[in-house]
Amino acid sequence: MTYTVAPHLEYFTIPLTEFVAARPEFEGFGVGAYVFSHADPTPRILLLQRALTDSMPGCWEGPGGACELETDKTLLDSLVRETLEESGLHVSSIIDLVAVDCWEHHRRSGGKIRIAKYSFVVEVQQALRWSAGKYQPVPTLQIPVQLEPLEHQQFDWAIKEDVVLSIQSPNGRYRFPLPLIGHQAPNILRAFELVEERESKD
Repeated sequence: MTYTVAPHLEYFTIPLTEFVAARPEFEGFGVGAYVFSHADPTPRILLLQRALTDSMPGCWEGPGGACELETDKTLLDSLVRETLEESGLHVSSIIDLVAVDCWEHHRRSGGKIRIAKYSFVVEVQQALRWSAGKYQPVPTLQIPVQLEPLEHQQFDWAIKEDVVLSIQSPNGRYRFPLPLIGHQAPNILRAFELVEERESKD
């Protein structure tokens, strides 16, 4: 599991057990990845549609899931693992923190737990290839996304305008989870902003 981490995110490389112990108000921790393709004139973000047999059926989201204290050495290792499991893509670089969302999850068996979810902009190995002496973006439709069918039924590479339309209108292309389950739609827009800021500086 090899990847680079932006200097301002080094704190997230501390052992996951220490990270969790420093936040006793939460019983569960999750991660989310925002993966972008840069082959088109405007960035596109990878969205996955939840399986109809899963919770929040048909909703769209980025790859992500729960941290596993038994196997994940750091929070960022959780991020890399979940991205691979849900999209088949290997994270090569963790670029920026998008958001930290907190909410209460009501268990089917009764009771509730407090969850904190950390979402990041990442780059993946499969989105770039070496050509003519430098790394070039892979055409969006050639990025080999592989879904876990029990969790997601299809994927799309969304442009910012379609995300905005889906937030503003029930007739938009994407339906996002309820705000209390993280904040997918505004987080996606924030991820676009961070990527656009970064590209404007390059």
